[in-house]
Amino acid sequence: MTLSLDGHLLAPVTEVAGVGLPARWAHHPVVVAEAAHGGWDASHAWCDDDAFLVRLRWRERLDGARSLVVDHHPAGVSVLGVGTAEGAARLVLAAEDELRDVGGLGPVLRASMPHGTHRALSGAGGPGGPALPPPFDRAPFDAWGWFFATASPAQQPGEDRVVELTSDDERAEAAACLAVAHPHGELPVDEPRSRWWGWRDDDGVVRGVAGASRRVPGRPWTLGSIGTDPAWRGRQIAAAVTAVATRAGLAETSMVTLGVYAHNDPARRLYRRLGFTGAQEFESSRP
Repeated sequence: MTLSLDGHLLAPVTEVAGVGLPARWAHHPVVVAEAAHGGWDASHAWCDDDAFLVRLRWRERLDGARSLVVDHHPAGVSVLGVGTAEGAARLVLAAEDELRDVGGLGPVLRASMPHGTHRALSGAGGPGGPALPPPFDRAPFDAWGWFFATASPAQQPGEDRVVELTSDDERAEAAACLAVAHPHGELPVDEPRSRWWGWRDDDGVVRGVAGASRRVPGRPWTLGSIGTDPAWRGRQIAAAVTAVATRAGLAETSMVTLGVYAHNDPARRLYRRLGFTGAQEFESSRP
């Protein structure tokens, strides 16, 4: 995969923390997108034929006066793995063993690993097995999929009702819609570098919204907090706002990404219909 991004190349990642990556990880969409334009501050990396694991310094990025990382710990790290669960589990144990003299992998404040990694580690860490480092010694708190699109979706019914919400008053409308449509959405309306779109009914009321975030300049846009007022569902509103947001993102970058919970089958079907492809199923853990 080699994609143009803001006049630069969203190119394969051939090396991370001094470790050369084979083609399957160098070209993996998650690796290519997440590492773009200095998005990673990696201290260590490990890989084999089955998985790739990277240890990232937990750093605070600032956009004006607002932190782009809510949880900040100067000594903490995050861990990301792609590939198979069994392969990722082996790399976690190998990394913990390699770094044992300096305290191991941690403190790991967040880990996003291939779905099933905890189960694979639990089998390896049974009676007589190696002790599992936190947070891998407890069940993950959620499971989700990383999806991406590189081509504009087809025109969707209702797109003529979708408008970009740019003013403070319009952002407040988006927040009011999300309060009933998706109250626990991961992207806040006041996120710096975010953009928002809303679907208006005949009275001009916003009934569905989609947000897009670009926390690191030069990285692909990530969609989030996509929601429709429950009383207005079944009218293809989510398809319309997602299509418009995706098309806007692809006008600026070569890839748009989003995360979707493992249990949300309707959303997964929608995103696939709009041209998104699932690149990795994740589970996330934290202390």
